[in-house]
Amino acid sequence: MTDFSPYYPLWGRQLLAEFTNINWQYGLRLKTPVFEITETERQYGSWQSATRVIRISTRLITGHSWDITCQILKHEMAHQICSELFFETDAGHGPLFQKACDLLGLPAPFRHASGDLPKTGAADLSGNQQTEKGRQFIRRIGKLLALASSNNEHEAAIAMEKASQLMARHNLQQVLEDAQSEFTSLIINGRTRRLERWQHKICAILLRFFYVKVVTASLYDPLQDTHHKTIEIFGRQENVAIAEYCYTFLAGKLASLWQENRAKTYGKGIRARNSYYLGLLQGFHDKLLAQEALTARTMPEKRGADRLGTPGMAVLIQGEVKALDQFVGVRFPRLRRRSGTRAMIYRDTYELGRTDGGQIVLHKGVAEQNSEQGLLLSR
Repeated sequence: MTDFSPYYPLWGRQLLAEFTNINWQYGLRLKTPVFEITETERQYGSWQSATRVIRISTRLITGHSWDITCQILKHEMAHQICSELFFETDAGHGPLFQKACDLLGLPAPFRHASGDLPKTGAADLSGNQQTEKGRQFIRRIGKLLALASSNNEHEAAIAMEKASQLMARHNLQQVLEDAQSEFTSLIINGRTRRLERWQHKICAILLRFFYVKVVTASLYDPLQDTHHKTIEIFGRQENVAIAEYCYTFLAGKLASLWQENRAKTYGKGIRARNSYYLGLLQGFHDKLLAQEALTARTMPEKRGADRLGTPGMAVLIQGEVKALDQFVGVRFPRLRRRSGTRAMIYRDTYELGRTDGGQIVLHKGVAEQNSEQGLLLSR
């Protein structure tokens, strides 16, 4: 059995940092408790009001991603709120506790009493009223993206165009059918200490074309005592699953195209590679933009709410966007937008990449993804 006791001071320090950040993020004034790492197998965490101790188990920290640990920490902080802000030491998991969870933006699956940790994420469609519709949608998109691998450019372009139209129609239909959206999120964690410019560019593409919101953050690794930069995708479950696939596909495609074409590029080293990557992604962006314009000409739903015979369509779409923004805001109440500096690139290499990027087609079915990937919530 591994002895994790040397890590305890490090984990206690990080739990204190998470507590302080949560307190600030949600505008609370909880007094700092004592943090204790325990070996108990019975509970993932607990709040002891008499001694003001929050206990977190080693089993939780070593067996699950740190974002799950943060959700359990929030759960125990909700008990602390009941004790020290609501002055109720025996609130259990009743209405007062639920009110405390609301103050912390704690997702519903983490509000229950101790037991098995919930399964969360875009690939887990169980329990959702849109389950079968969502699965059918993902399967149809997957088939179209698989067709886009055709060596026949005309056939590939048609498949991409149909996929774009299907996504647009699906999301408009979802807005019409239910004003209360079922949103989820998932983390992409490449286990690196920084995100490259090309990764930010992919995020921009997902934000622009795939009906999702994207947040870059960081996540603690308790066994390495370091922080990794992460990408978190928010949206409807189907859209998040497709956006995750597209991110993975594009990241892999950049590397393979660079290996094929690096001999043709101008410049050397990382700067040349990044110039080519950014050009590729700009070319792919331009291709999607052109397909979107074509969809707008051939799909009446995209030309205006009046063509749908639904005068309130624009209002519904705005409501959908606002609801997703609110969902993101619950998780990141003090979210900041940062503007980056301009990248130093080799122009010739960038333009070569841009030309090649216009030839990229999404070619692997979404339905073939490993359903266990990218399922965890972020903090």
